[in-house]
Amino acid sequence: MSHFCRELSLLLLLLAHAQADNCLTAIVGETVQIPCSLKTEESLKTEDISVEWKTSEDLIVHSFVKGQDYWTNQAPQFKGRTQLFRSELSHGNLSLSLSSVSLTDDAGYTCNYHRSGEPTSRQLSQECLQIAGHYSVPVVQGPASPVFNDQEVNFTCKSTGGFPEPKVQWSVNKELLQNSRRVNTTLSRDSRGLYNVTSVLTVNVTGDVSVTCTVENERLREKTTSAEIHYLMKAEKQSNGVSGGTKVVVVVVAVLVVLVGLLIVVIVVLKRRKRKHQRPRTPVTNKDLKTEMLLQQPTANEKPPEAEHL
Repeated sequence: MSHFCRELSLLLLLLAHAQADNCLTAIVGETVQIPCSLKTEESLKTEDISVEWKTSEDLIVHSFVKGQDYWTNQAPQFKGRTQLFRSELSHGNLSLSLSSVSLTDDAGYTCNYHRSGEPTSRQLSQECLQIAGHYSVPVVQGPASPVFNDQEVNFTCKSTGGFPEPKVQWSVNKELLQNSRRVNTTLSRDSRGLYNVTSVLTVNVTGDVSVTCTVENERLREKTTSAEIHYLMKAEKQSNGVSGGTKVVVVVVAVLVVLVGLLIVVIVVLKRRKRKHQRPRTPVTNKDLKTEMLLQQPTANEKPPEAEHL
């Protein structure tokens, strides 16, 4: 019994995927054309035909009755957003143009045709419409400051404005990350119902590292990848809780103090040498003068030169 249930579940899943693959995909905010055509060899008169577009929930999307658009019974969410290709009606092109697509437009659509003189209307087409939104290019931010060997750091990836829910993948050093326990991904929705995704990757740094983040929209078969972020590991841990910047400042201040001290010593030495070279001769004292005068006086046996001459 359990085996049968598993097979049934798989079959339903495959049918759901097959149906989704056959659906038209419309982008939020853009205009989509839902096709419907009538094979005819003759030119149709618009005043003879009526076309009615309805959703799978029987909401009137657009009515065209005998040559004129009929708005009275149109569902409110479609007002001002639908039109037929009037110039193509006579050739059997009954396609619907739906503008400003939103998430609420995700539904099935049927095209019914009636011609004057015919007893009943005919369903010409049945289409399913699935809605999608492009995700913005993801942006990755790393730690604000370097860390040291064997420490954990977080990288944050953000992308906005997409639908449906995305698949997020991380690559570390160009290798696809397999350990999902290192990733924490959260979703939020904006005013239009579109998804914003934030994914945080935790890495144990043991060397220089580079990371990229990829956001995949499977419905659009679209992948967008962030720019590669390179993160350089700090060479060694600073001791005593002193940061690298503080240590650099301390070293610079110490060098400046030593240089200033050496400059002061050089100035003092130069001044002393200058004083030594400018020192005056020793002045002659009174005692020295008296001694010199006594030496110059004649002795008792000597006569002055004047007396000798007389």
